[in-house]
Order: sequence, then C-alpha cells, then structure tokens
Amino acid sequence: MQHGDRIKVVRGIHIRVQHAYKNSILFGGVYGSTAIGRDTEFSDIEMMYVVKEGGPQADKTFLYRGIPIEVNLLPIARIHRRLAEPDLQLPWLMGNLAALQLLAGEEKQRRELLDTYSRLPDAAIARFFLAHGAEIAYESFNKIRSLPRRGNTRERELFVYEVVREIALALALLNRRPITRGYYAAVKESYEFPHIPEAYRELTETFIRAEEVKEAIEAGQNLLASYERFLQERGICVPRVETLDEVAW
Repeated sequence: MQHGDRIKVVRGIHIRVQHAYKNSILFGGVYGSTAIGRDTEFSDIEMMYVVKEGGPQADKTFLYRGIPIEVNLLPIARIHRRLAEPDLQLPWLMGNLAALQLLAGEEKQRRELLDTYSRLPDAAIARFFLAHGAEIAYESFNKIRSLPRRGNTRERELFVYEVVREIALALALLNRRPITRGYYAAVKESYEFPHIPEAYRELTETFIRAEEVKEAIEAGQNLLASYERFLQERGICVPRVETLDEVAW
C-alpha cells in the first residue's frame, strides 16, 4: 500500500468515525509516519480522537489488507486525570497529541492540553518518582547483569533499549516535553532536552554501542550513576532502604 492509498484509508476511517461519534468528538486525526509522509508500504496507520466524557472509549484495532490499524478513542477527562497524576507513558501520549494531523476539531483544544503538560507542577512529578522511580531502568539493567549467570547474551540489546527508553521517558517527564518519535529515535530526541544528566548523550551512546555484556554493564553503571546524580540535584526522591523496617508499610 503506497502513501496515497494509505491517505485514502485514513479518510475512509475518518468519515466513519465522524458518522458514528459526531456528537462526541472534540478533535482528532492521524499521527505517526503516515501523518508526516515517512510511511512505507508496510507501515501501520495510527489515529486518535479525543472525545467528550461519556463518549465512546473502546479503541478499534484491526488488520486492513495486512496493515495494522489503530484508532484510539480517548475521553478528555482521562487525559486530565493523567495530567493530574503523571505516569511514565504520559510523554508518549503528549507526543502523539503534538504530532497529530488534525482532521476534526480545533487546534485550541489540543494546545490547551499540551500547555497543561508543559506546566506540570513539581509536586506531581515528585509524587510520581516517589511512587514509581524505583521501577525506572533498574529492573532492566539488572536483567543485563544477570545475563552471564544465565548464559544467555542474545537479549542484551533488548534490555539495553529498555534502560535507555525508560530513562528518556523519565527525562521527558522532568522536562515536561513530549516524545514524538519511536524507539531509539525517542532516545536521541531526549538528548535535546534542556535539562539532562551530565554527559548524558555520550554515556547513553557508549551504552548502546557496547558489544559485550561486560562492557554493557560498565557503561550502564556509568549512565545510571549520572542519572541518579541528576535526580538528586533536583530534589527528586527515589525510595531506597537498607532494611525492611525502613519501609512505611
């Protein structure tokens, strides 16, 4: 399926969504590679519609002539709740909103959501890291450290990607910036944030390029150490204990 054919599919979906949910849609359109004209004949099609509270909530996913189609129907109240209590996937959501090529609704409504994200209170960010900071990067990095004992080094690249992706998302949240690209491109996008750990780009690239598990472990330790210093300098607390009695059960 060529780009022109893909756009015809987008228009066909949009017409049907508008007909089915015309009284609920606030704004919506297409995002991803199809929206910016970088799709290939194998690319999926991703669409998103922000709807009124009480409107449709079930996403539509299906294969159309072998091409994956995803149509997200997202109640605006759910977005506001996520903005009030951020999570690690919020930068992805804001990135999808930022990249959305509008087919319905007004730009003002999208801009208001992105502006709210750009002004997330420090307290909301701090609550997220206090509750979930220990989940970011550490589990994935320890999987790399476990590889020699398990005798399986084939998964090294997968776990390296998990570490750098999670750190990139954490930095996006701290900077109140959306993530508009996918996979390793998202990590490179984080290099341009105004507030990043010392030598972040260099440490991350060294970690990604590591060809042996031992080299990856050393590079990952250096990256995590810089990331931890960065959090500490900004007063972000990730819970750490030495005894179970220190946990507030």
